[in-house]
Amino acid sequence: MAEKKQRQYKLHEVCIRLAEGTTLYSTEPMSTPDRAVDVMRKELSQYDREVLCVVNLNSRLKPINFNIVSVGTINQSLADISNIFKSCLLSNASGLLLMHNHPSGDPTPSQEDIALTKRVIAAGKLMGVSCLDHVIIGGQNGATYSMREEKIVDFDPANYGLVAENGERIMEEQKKYDGSKKIEEVTLHFGKGTAEPFTTKDGKEMVRITIPNQDRNDHTPWASFVLPAKAVHENQYGKGLWAKIPADGTTTVTKPYLAGQQDGKNIWENEKRAVPNRELKSMVEFYKSQSRDSVLGQLGEKKASDRKPSVKQNAGPEL
Repeated sequence: MAEKKQRQYKLHEVCIRLAEGTTLYSTEPMSTPDRAVDVMRKELSQYDREVLCVVNLNSRLKPINFNIVSVGTINQSLADISNIFKSCLLSNASGLLLMHNHPSGDPTPSQEDIALTKRVIAAGKLMGVSCLDHVIIGGQNGATYSMREEKIVDFDPANYGLVAENGERIMEEQKKYDGSKKIEEVTLHFGKGTAEPFTTKDGKEMVRITIPNQDRNDHTPWASFVLPAKAVHENQYGKGLWAKIPADGTTTVTKPYLAGQQDGKNIWENEKRAVPNRELKSMVEFYKSQSRDSVLGQLGEKKASDRKPSVKQNAGPEL
């Protein structure tokens, strides 16, 4: 009697690989996450639906590639945690940067956006992949919202390394990106009276530099930007300060604006925009086109305004 043939069951091995898709080009080296944001901003602003994108980063925070995770509706992107990390793991990335657009033009995050970010951070900790930021692009107007900069979600500051603040980006961009060529720099010159040292919550020594309003009749608060303290130096006479920044980079400039009034008091909010560093130099050094007396007078007015002296009532003639 012939033996009954034993049935065999198959389990196939599959090979999962990355496949190259669309390539985006930049005239500047994409050596930091911020460079990738600049490039992706142009790409995401073209969509009329919400699109969620992941930019994968290596251990030196240099962008490796990007992946369009999902395309949603006009006001909602459909995201799955496993899909967000898929390209990241296949790319052997150490970190990722989340980006998505709001076709409405308002980059303010929704509660769903915040909740998704928290889930990605938690999942990343389990897999050893750091979520560095979630940046929202406001449609075609180019406005951006960084959850990390606005501190609405707890990102691990240690993981953001050299790109956490403007000054940290500068330190990264000043490095030789191809091993032989240095990035062109511009030198900012400004007075000591416009520089205010401070320490961040995570212990970084920084300097906030204010930019006087060019119009003396403009009494709104001055704009400002931040540099690391070690990037700011005294000039040889000890009467002024200077700092070098990448010529082709950008720096975030904050300008307060009057948002309204409540109980008779002005309510000020901050508007942030990325200013090309060559333009920033002309803004900071506008004082060179003014007379010395005009500049000193403007600084004096600013200090007097900051002190807010009380107004003395006129008591009338003495008898």
